[in-house]
Amino acid sequence: MEQSAKGVREIASADQPFMCSFCLRPREETGVLVGAPAVGICRKCTEAAVVLFQNSVPEAGPMQRAPWDALDNEELLRQLPKVAKARDDVENHLRIWVGAARSRKISWASIGESLGMSRQSAWERFHQSVVAEDKSA
Repeated sequence: MEQSAKGVREIASADQPFMCSFCLRPREETGVLVGAPAVGICRKCTEAAVVLFQNSVPEAGPMQRAPWDALDNEELLRQLPKVAKARDDVENHLRIWVGAARSRKISWASIGESLGMSRQSAWERFHQSVVAEDKSA
């Protein structure tokens, strides 16, 4: 991975389960994603964001507070499975990162502290996926 701009990286590792955090399309469909450890954005969404910023005029009224505010009930329900998949992908990605930390012999206490949980909570949440990963390697 190469640092191209402050805090922005190309997510190039094909073994990391990633999708665009904005349109929720998988990397196989979007191609290269740019992002951070838990967020990625595809070219199409990046280009749309640039156009939005270039053409934006400050709104006189209040801005929408959440994405679901603009959706009717049916549209909101259609988005729920996509949001659930994004949650699962982030959880799987977190497990990969914890596995990488454990492969470096970083303690469960340090992992738990970095995640804002106890050593015991970190171990209970992640140890089986780390053991499964060790067995498949």
